[in-house]
Amino acid sequence: MEIKTLQVLFVIQLVILGLQSLIYFGVEILEGKPHNVRRNIDRSIPFVPEWVFIYNLWFPLIAVFPLVLYAADASLYFKYQSAVFCDIVLSALCYVLYPTSFVRPRTPETVAGRVMKLVYKGSFRGLNCAPSMHCSLCYLILALSLTCTGMAIWQRVILVAVALLIVCSTLFTKQHVVVDAVTAIPVAAVSLLFGWHFPAGFLTPWIP
Repeated sequence: MEIKTLQVLFVIQLVILGLQSLIYFGVEILEGKPHNVRRNIDRSIPFVPEWVFIYNLWFPLIAVFPLVLYAADASLYFKYQSAVFCDIVLSALCYVLYPTSFVRPRTPETVAGRVMKLVYKGSFRGLNCAPSMHCSLCYLILALSLTCTGMAIWQRVILVAVALLIVCSTLFTKQHVVVDAVTAIPVAAVSLLFGWHFPAGFLTPWIP
């Protein structure tokens, strides 16, 4: 991949991540009283703060995956980015229309516990739980990794494994509950459908 192309892809990714952060934190201002979505099944899932390190792999994953995908199949890259945009918009609508939250557990005085506390403080109101954007974007990465035949097998195995572990980490860190992970599935499915039918070349004028 040429350096100039890599630079443009990097800028596009920064714009999308910036838009995602702006919408994600911005909608908290508009949200009303949250609904508690914690259920009995969540009590059976243990709180394991050490999973926070897996949870935080989400950030490099969503930054690196588009580059790997573009190198393997540029047409799928455009579909993926279209799906990501749709995922962000749909998730934000869900947050505004039906805000959700739940009480997080007290974190232990360990390295993992302190990192976990910082993650909890990442949302100033502790909202935006269902659907989990951590999970929905992982589901998109799972779908694209499994369908991209131009990607090396070892890349697909690593991406699928990391994405699945991150979904699990959202539950073990108590950053999300089961409802959050489950409601992310239809959001990801609709977003993927949108991405598949959206004009694939909308980003091509900016990419060498």
